[in-house]
Amino acid sequence: MTELGRILFMRHPETVGNVEHFYSGRRDVALSPEGERQRDRAIEALVAWAPDRILTSPLSRCRCIAEGVAARLGIPATVDDRLVEVEFGALEGVSLVEAHERGVAFPWPLDAEGRSVPMEGGESLEDLVARAGSFISWAKTQHGKTACVTHGGLTRAIYGAIYCEPLDAFWNHIVPNVSSQVFVSDGTRVQLQSAGLTPEELRARAERGFVPGDSVNVTGRN
Repeated sequence: MTELGRILFMRHPETVGNVEHFYSGRRDVALSPEGERQRDRAIEALVAWAPDRILTSPLSRCRCIAEGVAARLGIPATVDDRLVEVEFGALEGVSLVEAHERGVAFPWPLDAEGRSVPMEGGESLEDLVARAGSFISWAKTQHGKTACVTHGGLTRAIYGAIYCEPLDAFWNHIVPNVSSQVFVSDGTRVQLQSAGLTPEELRARAERGFVPGDSVNVTGRN
């Protein structure tokens, strides 16, 4: 595979929603104290990775990293709505415990035809994966390094879009806060290079430079 560019997806830092276990979705929730420390580590890692462009979800938990990196590198942080988190609709702001008590399931259940059945106002899994696929179609044509600060749901959908994973499988990927997933592209195909990198691992790889042993050829599961 002739490499055209690299695309990095970093999940936002820990939020109060992550700590208190409620569905944040598109709500603008604050970082936890640990999340503030993660933000600073993430900024240092992405500065070391030195992207040619940086894109971000419109939500503040992502912009806090992208804007910090942009200021350090002297490049713009571009908001791209395709990188926003899944819309949970009526489940937004509801705790996992309350959702369980209501008998509500997420990821959304599938009907007899294999289509997702979202709550009222929620984004279907099909639309989420299509949104991720639309972004990948653009990003894979970009030369150099593209850094994207986004969410766990959208990152999982990226795997689903690239590897055509079933709707009842792609959500199984583990995507920790401020972890990075790096893909390489030749303009047509996109392949996973590294998954689940901590900020320190990303920074170490950036500082030593790419070596062939960093490449992996996997099915997109981590």
